[in-house]
Amino acid sequence: MAEIQVQLHDDQLGVLELGCDPYVVTGIQIGSPAVRVVSRVRSVADGTFDFSRYLGARAITVATRLRNAGQCLNDDPQSMQDLIDRVVPYMSPRRRPVLVWRLPGGDTVRGAEVRGDSWPVAVEGPKFPVLPLSFVCPSGELYDATAGIEPLCVDISPASDTEAGRTYDLTFDRSYPPGQPIGGRWVTNPGNAPTHWTLTIFGACTNPFFQINDHTMEWNVNGGVTLLGGQSLVVDSRERTMLFNGEVGESRYDRSNYQEWTWDDLLLHPGQNTVRFGAASLSPQAMARLCYRPVYL
Repeated sequence: MAEIQVQLHDDQLGVLELGCDPYVVTGIQIGSPAVRVVSRVRSVADGTFDFSRYLGARAITVATRLRNAGQCLNDDPQSMQDLIDRVVPYMSPRRRPVLVWRLPGGDTVRGAEVRGDSWPVAVEGPKFPVLPLSFVCPSGELYDATAGIEPLCVDISPASDTEAGRTYDLTFDRSYPPGQPIGGRWVTNPGNAPTHWTLTIFGACTNPFFQINDHTMEWNVNGGVTLLGGQSLVVDSRERTMLFNGEVGESRYDRSNYQEWTWDDLLLHPGQNTVRFGAASLSPQAMARLCYRPVYL
């Protein structure tokens, strides 16, 4: 049976290979995300009213054994304590490393941003001690890391025109209404769950708008939003923020039409999504960049 390939990625600590000597992964348990239950009992009947909608964190455990050989560490034998000391910094609750793995028999790589939860060492002899690594994935989300751990980004050029309707002189005149706004672009979410995103709108433009499927965010109230060249508006669907130049304290939320949509409406659904960017006025340099990670349950 092929080995389970597991890595830990951290910006400061680098990449740690857990699926290669002297670390041997003997198993991995990927827990399902917890359901955030919202319910109440029926007062005069059997059953409950269940309003549950969202998921919570999930647990991931990597069963690891240590070998007293160092084929991945400059071919120098490592002591048992050296091997343990190299792993545990990734488990610090101060860090949020990315755990990625590939299961036997496939090329697909999954990833999750995790926090270390526990890492007890079980030594029952001089060789092959057990080091189970337990993690919590706070978001509960897994994503496709086959092409790397960086988000997918799509650049979207502005398109604010609307295709005109047409009238044909036939025996019976037929009038065709105006079509959908042209300039939309397909964005594919290959995951199996709605996906959060980060949107950056670059100037120069005035009163921009961004449409995802049938819902449109607009920044045209309370003075609207004007972006000069080199300025931007950063929208984060997970954090639910709209920040001028991405700076905390520079919110532009109150200048949007936030009463006309919900954040859940704006998530990228599995499959194809239509997105479109425009503005009341804009320069040729204006554009939008949408970044996201396909999510799997």
